[in-house]
Amino acid sequence: MSAIKLNRLILADIWRHKLVIGLILACLGSALAVVEFTHMNRQLTITEDKLLQQRDSLEMEWRNLLVEQRALAEHSRVEDIAANQLDMVRPYGAQEVVVQQ
Repeated sequence: MSAIKLNRLILADIWRHKLVIGLILACLGSALAVVEFTHMNRQLTITEDKLLQQRDSLEMEWRNLLVEQRALAEHSRVEDIAANQLDMVRPYGAQEVVVQQ
């Protein structure tokens, strides 16, 4: 019989302090939300750092490719390949042919 009275007493006490219990639950929920959002923020910061490093790496590779492209497109290199590998020579005045449209 005393267990039933104790249960009723506990429920009555909870009902009287429902505002306090609600505020405690709200504080706990808010604290858990802060922890979750802090974790998400840290994960996003780590991802951002990785992406920035990848961007820097790609920019460096792009600069190297531009330098290589400029080196390969130099006029003296093209002339050297034409002369040595393709046996091409620069035509003289009498050898030049002008095509008219």
